[in-house]
Amino acid sequence: MPIDQVTISFLDPYQSSGPLVISPRFDDSLSFLTQWLTAHRSYVESQMLLHGAVLIRGFQINDAPDFEKAIMALQPNLSDSYRGTSPRSVFAGTKYTFSAADVPVNYPIAQHLEMSFLKAPPRELYFGCLKESSSKGGETSLCDFRKVYRDLDPDLRRKFQDKKILYRRQHGKVGERWTFDVGAMLPWTQLFGTSSRAEVEKIAREEESPPVQWVGPNQDTFLQEWKDEPCQYHPITNECVWFNHAQVFHWSTFPAELWYAFTRLNDIRFLIRCIIMWIIAIIKYGLLGYKMALNMSFGDGTPISLREMNLVRKVIHDNMVFNTWEKGDIMCIDNFSTSHGRQPTYDFGRKILVAWSNPYDKTLTKAPSSSEQVTLVDCSCEEMKQLKSAVRNIIKTNDSTVPNAVQATPDTTPDSTLSSEEAEDLKAMYENHHKSQENLQLPSLGCHKRHTSGPIPQFSLS
Repeated sequence: MPIDQVTISFLDPYQSSGPLVISPRFDDSLSFLTQWLTAHRSYVESQMLLHGAVLIRGFQINDAPDFEKAIMALQPNLSDSYRGTSPRSVFAGTKYTFSAADVPVNYPIAQHLEMSFLKAPPRELYFGCLKESSSKGGETSLCDFRKVYRDLDPDLRRKFQDKKILYRRQHGKVGERWTFDVGAMLPWTQLFGTSSRAEVEKIAREEESPPVQWVGPNQDTFLQEWKDEPCQYHPITNECVWFNHAQVFHWSTFPAELWYAFTRLNDIRFLIRCIIMWIIAIIKYGLLGYKMALNMSFGDGTPISLREMNLVRKVIHDNMVFNTWEKGDIMCIDNFSTSHGRQPTYDFGRKILVAWSNPYDKTLTKAPSSSEQVTLVDCSCEEMKQLKSAVRNIIKTNDSTVPNAVQATPDTTPDSTLSSEEAEDLKAMYENHHKSQENLQLPSLGCHKRHTSGPIPQFSLS
């Protein structure tokens, strides 16, 4: 099937970066989409490597089985094993399709790479929309964590890399209800699909995860502790990536994200909740010493300060891009380079689903050290071009990966509107675009970037 049967563009028309958009040209049926994705799987995956995410928009995706069928055409190796922190439930009629997060939609979810704290997170992530938000908010925002690594204050990044990160994960037998700590909502019985502590320990051993401890008055609270690297090399492009959950499970995250939502959406309800949650967070975590369900500190046990976390958040929000959902959308994400998060909304009818590929053992690629990072961070534009060139070398420019416009002429594809000469021009235009895009300097679309939303909140706790 010729590749030019779809339209290819960018989510931001003023930037040749960010999510690539694939939309119908002649046929918007699910049948056509699955055939096209199967035929051009390598092309879509190569664009996920280059741009971090690919948005499939405008096709007839009406329910969860439709979504799963489309994703299986692109990525047949899906997984139904979930060891994340948000409560999720599988959709009827599917095996690999889950609710994105079974937490109230007015809860913001900070940017993160899915299950980045595990030894083997999924390589790719797929979101779908069955019902978009009809009010403000509700977007699934994206952020290039390669840029976060490069833009983060070098001294702070070096501190993270030298000290590492200490994770302390705790789940009760019954999830908490009245909390803004999403991890505390998830009971270990749901996380592992069993109420047997022995079975949980067996699963942990099989997955080579940290040893399980049982704590609490009844010895029925699940606990794991381990150290991890804050950054990783991308397993294919070898680019450095900010690769941890610090910005998600810091005690200040929930009220800080509500502040960002207020400054962007100007909804007074978010400001009121922000003030209330700051008071609760400061008393509960700052003064009384409570810990988050997935608590994070530097590897030596010293806490990550509010000032340090604000520096991390600023870099993330400066690089965020927003996707306003449309019914039938599918967002394909490279989970080893591009993070996702949820913007809060008060539209409780919003319905977003998710699937993910098989896990990839991140320990197969060594993490960048603090001594190596200086060279990589301070690399020249020419060196950055070489990194991008490495990706293109993986996806050799030929008629199997470049849009097959040459074959998509009226002689071979009656529906095509291209003449043979126009087909050759389309192929040349595509090749020239990828050769020159790193030199392209175009104006930024202001409404797309997070730094237009408002100032970074500066709070201090004496």
